[in-house]
Amino acid sequence: MQRNGLKIVKEDADSITLDVTDLPQPYANALRRVIMREVPVMAVEEVLIIENSSVMTNEVLSHRISLIPFITDLDNYNVAEECACKSRLGCEKCVVRFVLRAEAITEPVTVYSRDIKPEKHGSIVVPFSGDIPIVALAPGQKVELELYVRLGRGKRHSKWQSGIATLYEEDNKRFLYVESFGFLPPRRMILEAAKTVKTRLLQIDSSLKELMKYEASN
Repeated sequence: MQRNGLKIVKEDADSITLDVTDLPQPYANALRRVIMREVPVMAVEEVLIIENSSVMTNEVLSHRISLIPFITDLDNYNVAEECACKSRLGCEKCVVRFVLRAEAITEPVTVYSRDIKPEKHGSIVVPFSGDIPIVALAPGQKVELELYVRLGRGKRHSKWQSGIATLYEEDNKRFLYVESFGFLPPRRMILEAAKTVKTRLLQIDSSLKELMKYEASN
């Protein structure tokens, strides 16, 4: 498949390789950078510890949970800083609330990402994999947490990095390899990055036109 100088060479659920030989290298590099730094994805931003009697400290437990990729819904949620609510606590358009409750009664228990449950049933925003181990509980130990998941960008924190993107050359051709960390399909990552690049170019064009008007009038 080829469109506008981009040809899909290989694609699966986790990665995609594009032939970008006909795309100017600065544009291809801009796309690569935006994929890693500016495509918004969902991760845990805040953890409220209600109870934690495990051997893992609150800080380490919160950090482990914050690195779990969540399947991202870009169509129904806003980046918190850009949401119309302007609330520090957020609203239903910019935050998804989860709970994590687990207890070991008589046998040891391993808590997994599948134990993170959304407050709103039916949400498509869920951990990318349910098999990510979080903490091991010995008999008598318990964890109870509230999690607040928000959209963010990789330039703010690596937990919001959507994936990796690499440019390389082979047989006099240039390729862009994109691999998703699980937040979004790789094709959606590229489309969102392309939108951002287009917006930035239009902003630059507008600024240059304003500058030229100003210089012409003085």
